Amino acid sequence: MKRELYTITTLSNLHVGSGDINFDIIDNQVQRDAITTLPTIHSSSLKGAFREAFGEGQMSNYVFGPDNKSAVHQTGAFHFFEASLLSRPVRSNKKPYFLATSVGVIESFLTLLEDFEIVFDETIIKALKKLSQEKVKEGEPLIFENIQGVILEDLKAKASSLDISILNELLGDNIALFSDIDFKDLSLPVLARNYLEEGISKNLWYEEVVPKKSKFYFVIAKPTNLDEPDKKENLDKFERQLDEKKHIQFGANKSIGYGYSKVEKVSE
Repeated sequence: MKRELYTITTLSNLHVGSGDINFDIIDNQVQRDAITTLPTIHSSSLKGAFREAFGEGQMSNYVFGPDNKSAVHQTGAFHFFEASLLSRPVRSNKKPYFLATSVGVIESFLTLLEDFEIVFDETIIKALKKLSQEKVKEGEPLIFENIQGVILEDLKAKASSLDISILNELLGDNIALFSDIDFKDLSLPVLARNYLEEGISKNLWYEEVVPKKSKFYFVIAKPTNLDEPDKKENLDKFERQLDEKKHIQFGANKSIGYGYSKVEKVSE
């Protein structure tokens, strides 16, 4: 199998629900990684969103497996791995937002490239390794611009002279590097939702969302032992249609604009 890397950039707020019952102020929480506790998109949710976007047909049945209406029971040829958080916006007093990431997030990304043998731009890998070696103190995130007095959420940032402009396409502009503890402590926006029945408010609940401009990354493993017709009709067609679509909706609340995201392949 060949493993290829993709990124997701959220164009609107994202809510991929965890399904857990919660008796705190937040009624509907987002999916989170069991170890890091950072927001994630589980592979089943990821695969389901792709299937809905691509619709039915020969290629979809090959990639995702036959639909539930089919009498044939087999798995899809593509293997989808969960999407991990790469960066997310945080509020600032100097700019509308900075995109926050952490040393641990960068290290996990580099580890995934190695473990999954992803073919990736070596100059970007070197820049990521340099970024991961930056000394970040708890409570003092780093920015990579010569701006004084920057406050990120409630933390006073320090400026680093490291040039990370080569990473803008991958991580996003206005990057801020947080300690792992501070990054995990960043809260997500919580939005109030109201259920109306005949114009009358019946219920108010609170929903956690991953804000727009956030970035995730994930891997798809694809078969390599294909004959030319299969490659053309399935593998190449998948890539071509994804390139044409670009935008895929993940998670719930499609009717109110949640989850619209741009998906791009970033491996070579």
